[in-house]
Amino acid sequence: MAVIDDSESRGFLFQYEKLFGAKAKTRADIEHEQKGEETGIDRTRRLFYVICSRAKSSLAIVQYTDDPDAVKRDVIDEKKWLDADEVVML
Repeated sequence: MAVIDDSESRGFLFQYEKLFGAKAKTRADIEHEQKGEETGIDRTRRLFYVICSRAKSSLAIVQYTDDPDAVKRDVIDEKKWLDADEVVML
């Protein structure tokens, strides 16, 4: 099980809320993307890949967020990382 909670991260290097569409990109994020430079979203995506790729048989991801609908929409409709039956809202 992986628990994702930006408010408990004690840092600024990883931003799951932005990765999952619950928080808008900043102007700096957009400028870095346009220049081809690394962003916090890039670092977060790589860390998320590591989390997901280490599971041996199954993985549950719990994400604490202020906008669960945006996260659900992003991972199912936008990124197509998960199917609708794989996301449970509590």
